[in-house]
Amino acid sequence: MSMKKYFYPILASAALFAGSALRPAQAKPALYTFENLGKPVRFGVSIQFVTRNPETGPIAWTGLTSARRSALVGINVKTGKLINVDLTPYGKGNGVALFKKNDNTIYIYAGRPGRYFRYDVATGQLTTLGEPSNATYWMTSSQTETPDGKIYMGTFPGAAVSVLDTKTDTTKIIDGISDDPREEYTISLAHDKEGMLYFGLGMHHSELWSYNPKTGAKQQILPKELQLYGAPRLWMGKDGNPYGRKGSTFFRCYPDRIEIGDFPDAPGPVLDREVHGKIASGIGQQGNLILNDPDTEKTTIVKSTFDTPAHSLFRFSDLHDGKLYGSSFKPGTAYSFDIHTKKLENLGLLTRGRTQVYDFLSYGDGILMSSYGGGFIDYYKPNEPRSATNPLPVAALHEAANQERPVQLTLGPDGNIYSPTFPIKGYLGGTLVRITPKTWKVKIYKDLIHNQSFTSVVSVPQTGELFVTSTIHGGSSSKPTEKEAWVFLWDPKMEKIDFKAQPIPGASSYSKAAIGANGLIYGFAGTRYYVFNPATRKIVATGDLPGYTKDNPGHEPLLSDGPASDGLIYGIDRDLGNLFAIDPKTNEITNLAHDESMITANFCQTEPDGYLYYNNGASLLRVKVVK
Repeated sequence: MSMKKYFYPILASAALFAGSALRPAQAKPALYTFENLGKPVRFGVSIQFVTRNPETGPIAWTGLTSARRSALVGINVKTGKLINVDLTPYGKGNGVALFKKNDNTIYIYAGRPGRYFRYDVATGQLTTLGEPSNATYWMTSSQTETPDGKIYMGTFPGAAVSVLDTKTDTTKIIDGISDDPREEYTISLAHDKEGMLYFGLGMHHSELWSYNPKTGAKQQILPKELQLYGAPRLWMGKDGNPYGRKGSTFFRCYPDRIEIGDFPDAPGPVLDREVHGKIASGIGQQGNLILNDPDTEKTTIVKSTFDTPAHSLFRFSDLHDGKLYGSSFKPGTAYSFDIHTKKLENLGLLTRGRTQVYDFLSYGDGILMSSYGGGFIDYYKPNEPRSATNPLPVAALHEAANQERPVQLTLGPDGNIYSPTFPIKGYLGGTLVRITPKTWKVKIYKDLIHNQSFTSVVSVPQTGELFVTSTIHGGSSSKPTEKEAWVFLWDPKMEKIDFKAQPIPGASSYSKAAIGANGLIYGFAGTRYYVFNPATRKIVATGDLPGYTKDNPGHEPLLSDGPASDGLIYGIDRDLGNLFAIDPKTNEITNLAHDESMITANFCQTEPDGYLYYNNGASLLRVKVVK
């Protein structure tokens, strides 16, 4: 655990009065100590293949994407020598796809935006090929290699395909595959013996396109009854023909149609990881190469200097039995931090949603957790053994209401728990979800604000209502139809909107809001902020986060769920790396300290121990805010 101290004069502040910012106020300097508590979610990686170049000896290779880096990683099987080809300067994409041409040439698809590279094993030279694409997301499985030496990688946005001809090392982009602008993802690819290509598209609905690479002719061949949410999964059968599946329906692909039938599922991958009778299976969490003997089942460790990667942290919880709970991102591995012993513990996957956990809420003997994908809500009792009912499944919102992101969990004034949601990919219209914890009964309120999703819920005890914020945006790749977002008061008893307003004219999204001890609600739209009185239903004031103006805005800051024990509401400006506080007594917002570690944080949360917790990539950090 490392500690840094900063003596930072507090200079920047903005007071709000009658909707206008007053002259910045001078405040006393303060001392803040920033602690790095460690990386709770480290992980090993699987080996993808082995090269057997006579000059270098056998090298086991994998593609790495972690919180801060993307790389081609190799470990010499004989010597343990580490090869780290850093791809991060080209942008950290979500995946590094590798293709072995032969024992001396590896092709790579990586970067942000995505592009192709060639790596020479003998010389260690990395070469960029062609120009970057427009791709910002892909899955390493979204690819196919054809017998004529071409690699096809499906990407997002635009439902495009990046193509590399390995005979000439030239690239091109196939775009505009679908006629429907709602289709943004090329998820699955295959080809047939005649060279025809097949592209499985989604996510708004499924499409399957045949594509002739010689003429550019294309045809949508998936029947209407199979054009459901998601994308068809395609693969090459052992007979060399292209097959696919949508739901429980299996089919064979032809240029002008599919043939539905009782076809076998996708065969397992053919792995090229053998070295002298042993299998190079992976790099463990200690940074060493692992070799498995398939005959004796014995394991051999090849020591190396690989810096074990860690997953970026995503969310954090309130306190439960002396521990704080959080999760990482892709996958949504849970972890805990004991505030007394400072021990971090990796808890593995607790939720049905495997990608990320959006929120944790301490309730009774356990913790309620909301996760993506699937829009799952589960209840976990940490002091009881894991079982089929621990965690307890509470809700599956994708199945129930086409919702996949329950972004917050809030205990309402009526004793029920509420969650605002975003819909599935390609769709508009979030919901407000009510959970009755005594019975775990779930009720879903739809279309409260037409075609808008909901970003936060604040309990308002003095009026018995909920304060809810919205955004015009929907699921990934959806196209907004509305122009301005709203905030509104929800009456849990009458189950209706009592009042709605637009505190920041023209705002398309309102982010997380919090209520002060004075009963006023503080929230943001970008770096513009507002103060709302739920009793009088009046916007008390608006202004800008210090360092920004209406004409020079930044990204929305992070805000803690509520006031700390000193009454202040703390937050992080993740563009500039500033710690700030809102004083409900004066409605003044003040920058307190600056630290580079706060830039690009994913969460911040004040806890009863007087610390504000946040992340920097894969690291959990904290700063003492209540002295």
